[in-house]
Amino acid sequence: MNKKQTKSMMTKKRITEVAKNLFIEKGYASTSIGNISETTGISKGNIYYHFDSKEGLFIHVLEEWEKEWMEQWEKQKKSYPTTIEQLHGIAKHFVINDYNHPLTNVADEFFSQEKSNSSVQNQLYKTINTRVSYSEKLLSEGIQSGELKADNPLLLAKIFDTLLYGLNDICRDLDLKETLDLYEKAIDTFLYGIASTDSLSGSSYK
Repeated sequence: MNKKQTKSMMTKKRITEVAKNLFIEKGYASTSIGNISETTGISKGNIYYHFDSKEGLFIHVLEEWEKEWMEQWEKQKKSYPTTIEQLHGIAKHFVINDYNHPLTNVADEFFSQEKSNSSVQNQLYKTINTRVSYSEKLLSEGIQSGELKADNPLLLAKIFDTLLYGLNDICRDLDLKETLDLYEKAIDTFLYGIASTDSLSGSSYK
């Protein structure tokens, strides 16, 4: 990488970091490219050179958060030797990372405000699909090892990730312990179900 490329990369990194802090401090709607330019000392034109819009800049901030999320999980993953433990570990990591993370509320504001923006929705689906693909790989490993019974890992991954995201919406008024307890119960229910063996006799869903 030559000096020009290095300088460009560092400029993009500075814009991203300052923008993230301003989004957290002021909210998405109240933060402008002008605010970011004034704080960084980088011209609007240079900011638009790296990011085609404020929406694109915020999406990049979210991508960096997602990358950080996965890097943190990969480090923690070593503490969970089995697939079942890893499923519980991912849920715990999901809760702790999102519960107090200052970008969570800003992301909610962003996706609510930009719900009719197709490029924004495509980015949301991309993030979800990345998580689903990761969960599918993990569940496939559990099936192959015999820890989980044979099933369609992609369908299971979609259910698992929908469970994580769906619970997030109803945990806003709960404290951290209550939220962790709810997620733990949810993962156990996902793994073991709630129907008794007798009640499943003759059912097409057993």
